[in-house]
Amino acid sequence: MKRRDLVLIVGAAMFAAVTSFIFAGLLFKASARSTSVPTATPLPSSFPDIKNDPAYSNFLNSQALDPAQPVPVGSSKNSSPFNNSR
Repeated sequence: MKRRDLVLIVGAAMFAAVTSFIFAGLLFKASARSTSVPTATPLPSSFPDIKNDPAYSNFLNSQALDPAQPVPVGSSKNSSPFNNSR
């Protein structure tokens, strides 16, 4: 590439950038609109007492299993079942 070609390409790119900036400024005008965004209410930091609160007794099953409790399977007392299996 000759120096003249490089100057022509840089000049065309600068002209295109300035022209597009001016055209975009005329086409898309900034407006002074204000938008109100709804905000969420914060969640309480304490959990309700579900077992003693009567408000929860109508839809919670008192006979249901508690999934947080461990369920023993079998009657093995071996705490390390795979240590002697070679």
